[in-house]
Amino acid sequence: MAAVLAKHVPGARVTLAGPNDAAGELPEGLPYRYVHWTLGNALSLVRDHDIIISSGMPPHVAAFFPFKRFVVDLFTQYAMEWMEVGMQHFEGFKRRAWVERTRTILAMQLTLADFVLCCNERQRDSYIGMMTSLGLISPAAYDNDPTLRKYIDVAPHGLRPEPAVSGRRVLRGVHPGFKENDRIIVWNGGIIQWYDPATLLEALRILNRDDVKLLFLGAAYPGIRELGFGIRFQDAKAIAERNGQLGRTVFFEEGWVSHESAKRYVLEADISVCTYFDNLETRYSHRTRFVDLIWAELPFICTHGDVLAEEVQRNGWGLVVPEGDADAVAAAIARLLDDGEFHARCRRNLAASRPELQWEVTLKGLVDFCKDNRPPVAPKWERFPGLVQRVAAYGARRTIFQLAKPRG
Repeated sequence: MAAVLAKHVPGARVTLAGPNDAAGELPEGLPYRYVHWTLGNALSLVRDHDIIISSGMPPHVAAFFPFKRFVVDLFTQYAMEWMEVGMQHFEGFKRRAWVERTRTILAMQLTLADFVLCCNERQRDSYIGMMTSLGLISPAAYDNDPTLRKYIDVAPHGLRPEPAVSGRRVLRGVHPGFKENDRIIVWNGGIIQWYDPATLLEALRILNRDDVKLLFLGAAYPGIRELGFGIRFQDAKAIAERNGQLGRTVFFEEGWVSHESAKRYVLEADISVCTYFDNLETRYSHRTRFVDLIWAELPFICTHGDVLAEEVQRNGWGLVVPEGDADAVAAAIARLLDDGEFHARCRRNLAASRPELQWEVTLKGLVDFCKDNRPPVAPKWERFPGLVQRVAAYGARRTIFQLAKPRG
C-alpha cells in the first residue's frame, strides 16, 4: 500500500509506521519511509501527515487533529470474526462483555473515518448497514455521493509484485519427511476458530496415500493472544496423531512463517487446501491466504460460502467442496493431483486472473481519495458528537469487560 501510494499520488511523502523496529531489515531504495510507532510518537506521526491510514486508530486522536483525513482499513468483517474468537475464549457474561466492547471499537472506527476500505462487496454492504444504524449516512453524506463509493469502497489485498519464480527449496529433500517425488499439499495460514482442519485430515485418511504430504504452514498468529494455539490447532494435531499421520504424512510448522519465507512453500507445493465452516465469518470473509496461491498460480481446494470460493468456481482456479464433506475433499485432492490436464488448466486460469489483482488495481479507490482534496463525503461536524459518545461508551464497556475477567 505504501509503495502504491508513493508511486501514484503526486507529491506524496509516505511513511509506513509499523509495530516492529525493523528499519534495519528493510531493503534500501524504498519509495517510502519506515518508522517504528509507539504510544509516545503516535500523535507526532499524525501531526506530521495529512492522511492517516489505520485499522485501529485511537479515536480520541480526531479531537486533537480535527482537520486531518482518516482512512480506516476494515479488511475483514471484524464483528463476525470477533464473534468467533469470543466463542473460543469466553463464555456467559464475559463473552457478552467482550462482544459489546469489540462492537464499540468498530463503531468508533467507522465514526472516525473520512474514508473506509473493505475487501469485497458483501463486506461493503454489511458496513453500510452498520454506518446507517450509527447515523453516519446522513442526508448530507448521501447528497454528496449517492453511491457512497467516495465514503466506503472495496480494496482487496493485491498480489506480491515480484515474479513467481521458484528459488531455494524448503520442503523436498530438505524438510524432514518430504521426499523428492512426494505430492505436496500446503495449508497456507493459521488454524483458528472458524477453520475445519479435521475434514481435511479425514480426507487424507480416506485417500491413504503415503506419497501425499500435507504441511500446515502456520500455527499461531504473532503477537495476537486470541489467535494462538487454540482448540482447532490442538484438535488437528490430536487427530493426526490418532490417525498415525503426524510426522508421516501430516506436518505442522509450530511457529509463524514470515511473509518473505511463505512464498517458497507455495511455490514448491503441488496444490493447496483450506477447509472451513459455512457461517457468517465465511460469508463476509476475504481469505487473504488465497492471495499468495493466486500469485503462485497454485490450484487450490476450498469450502463453499465465501466470495473467493465463488471466484474459484467462476474462474476455474481449483475446486469448491461442501462443508464437512471429507469424501468430496478426498476426491478433489485426487483429481487435482492426478489429472495433469485439469491441473494445468487451473494454473492457466489463475495466470489469467493476475492482472486484475495487482495492488495498483485493487487500491484505485484509495489512490483517488488521496488525490482528492475536497471535504469528506460525511461532514466531520456531523460525526464528531457521535464519536465523543462512542469513546465514552467504550470506556464504560472496557471497564465492564475487565471486571468480568476471572481472578488469578
